[in-house]
Amino acid sequence: MKDPELDILIKQLESARDISIADFDGVLHALAFLLPQAALPSPENLRATDAAILIADEAYPNWSIHIRGRTNDRDGHWQCTLRENDSRDSDAAIGTGRSPVLAQAILAAVIRLAMMQKA
Repeated sequence: MKDPELDILIKQLESARDISIADFDGVLHALAFLLPQAALPSPENLRATDAAILIADEAYPNWSIHIRGRTNDRDGHWQCTLRENDSRDSDAAIGTGRSPVLAQAILAAVIRLAMMQKA
């Protein structure tokens, strides 16, 4: 996969409220390309927040997952940040994602971080 394809995928994760199984299949292929060592669920299970957190946990063990959200924001109210170290601001790379759906915000953060580390 090329970076423009991954950028389009991240944009879709961050903007759509309802992603089809076929689109999640694309997300799964991106994750398999970026994180070949990770055990990944089936595309239909990527909708679940638990599955997204497990992917982040397996890909980046001992990293911090920060999740923020506001119930009164209509679109893009979930934010996820993946950081290697909570105690200092000198992380080499930080993954961020924002989406109306929590699982999608986590997946966007994982893909964005994996892209930075793959380059």
